Amino acid sequence: MEETTTYRPLSFTLSDDGKKLLARFLPRNGALSLGLADVRKLLAEDGWDGYFLYEPFLAEVVRKCQGGQAFEQVVGEARDAEFSIQLDSSKMAAYLTITPPMGGRPVDRVLVYRKVEELGIVAGLDFEAIDQAIAAGKCDGVLIASGRQPVHGEDGRLESLLPELKERRPRLDSLGLADYRDLGEIFVVKSGEPLMRRVPPTDGEAGETVLGQVIPAIPGKGAMFAANLSGVDFDPVDPNVLAAAITGQPVQVKNGVIVEPTYVTTGVDLSTGNIVFEGTVKVQGDVQAGMLIQATGDIHIEGTVEAATLSAGGQIVIKGGVIGRVEGNKEKTGESEVSHIRCDGSFSARFVQNAQIEAGDSIYIEEVVMQSDLVAANQIVVGKQGTSKGHIIGGTAMATLLVRTRVLGSPSHIRTVVGAGINPRQHEQLKQLAREREEWEKKRDDVEKLIAFAAASPGKIPPASLEKANYTRQTALARIERLREEHELISHQVRLAQDARIIVEKTLCGGVEVQFGGRIFQAAEDREGGMFCLRDGELEYDDLPREMRLRRGAAY
Repeated sequence: MEETTTYRPLSFTLSDDGKKLLARFLPRNGALSLGLADVRKLLAEDGWDGYFLYEPFLAEVVRKCQGGQAFEQVVGEARDAEFSIQLDSSKMAAYLTITPPMGGRPVDRVLVYRKVEELGIVAGLDFEAIDQAIAAGKCDGVLIASGRQPVHGEDGRLESLLPELKERRPRLDSLGLADYRDLGEIFVVKSGEPLMRRVPPTDGEAGETVLGQVIPAIPGKGAMFAANLSGVDFDPVDPNVLAAAITGQPVQVKNGVIVEPTYVTTGVDLSTGNIVFEGTVKVQGDVQAGMLIQATGDIHIEGTVEAATLSAGGQIVIKGGVIGRVEGNKEKTGESEVSHIRCDGSFSARFVQNAQIEAGDSIYIEEVVMQSDLVAANQIVVGKQGTSKGHIIGGTAMATLLVRTRVLGSPSHIRTVVGAGINPRQHEQLKQLAREREEWEKKRDDVEKLIAFAAASPGKIPPASLEKANYTRQTALARIERLREEHELISHQVRLAQDARIIVEKTLCGGVEVQFGGRIFQAAEDREGGMFCLRDGELEYDDLPREMRLRRGAAY
């Protein structure tokens, strides 16, 4: 930059090497009275304000001008643009920062790319971002290189090929309650029909740092079909497909599906005899008094059940009803007058009279329950939405999470006991699971010590013993995991039971006894419908929430 040609006592120029900015004072009339702002104004007028200025030296210029003596004083310097490139700690990103020049040279594009090379940045470079930052002359932490994160492999999974495939375990909503539903017909597959596909895991895709270092992907875990699945076999064309080996009912179990053979009969009476069957039983008619049906799968009955015994490893669906007492039956035959029904899944029927029913999941009755004892692990629902029916009259009804009916008790004040809340059996189950898990963990620890010794001392453990130890270890790990899952499921149900409810939609009759753990309520007279629950440890009976009242009004 050239000096001004117009005489001024105070002027500015560059040093011979072009690096320093000098102030020169050549007085003609002695002292010059000016302030710091005046000096800055003169610098700006001459185009020097873009240089790096030394603040203390500017103050010195003011003082010396006021003294009236000639001088030459350094007041600033030309500074070139500077830049830096930073790598983050993971080497997955590089950032460019450019400090603009102050009277010096702009950033050199060649130097920037040379620095990129020196740092070893070879992957994910954004050349456009670099050139834009250089053209702008300044930037603060612009991303100029990005690494590529690895894409880890997806775990393999087991995929049902049958939309109607049901699962032999309770299916609960977010509140831990199963929705009322028709438990449906028996769904039958034929031999050779595909049931479930094993989708293999993926390897994933490796990632890369900006320095070109490979970040390996974690491959997904494979899904395995459970061992000893009955009624199924691998498809001869595709070993990842499980197909039916027999004609029967498909049931989803943990890590697979089984096909249970189906036994069909027009009815069950003295002509057929009792039925004990490993699979599912379908009765197209009635079950006569004194007869027994025992099935490892489901039991579906199109007609009614009369003072019989039913036991199922799955669900029991009775399209008609259960009649436990028949006039003169006991005197004539000496047989029991009460139907005994037990199932590990859910139970449903149109009506129930004089029966003992225990369900591992839930009990659904469409119309009425009279003088019967009901026990359900989850819920008891009497009355189907959209109808005016739903009565529990006499007997007992005990569920862990919910008992729901339209009318509870009868106008004649027949003793009726209903209860909800924590199931004492679950606490004993938790203790038993904990004891069993501790035993298996000890077995696992013992064989792991043996396996570790074998690894440290080759040849000292016979191969057969080592193979047995490894098998025992795998068995123990699988059993421990299963016990853990069962413990978590029951613990979850115990927590849900703290919010158990008994809902009476229309009328609570006198003579009803309500039990919540150790809390008991005796209804001396008829009352409006409402909801029993525990609040702060006390049993309370509230009006139904508005949405329940609206639903009840619409339905009935």
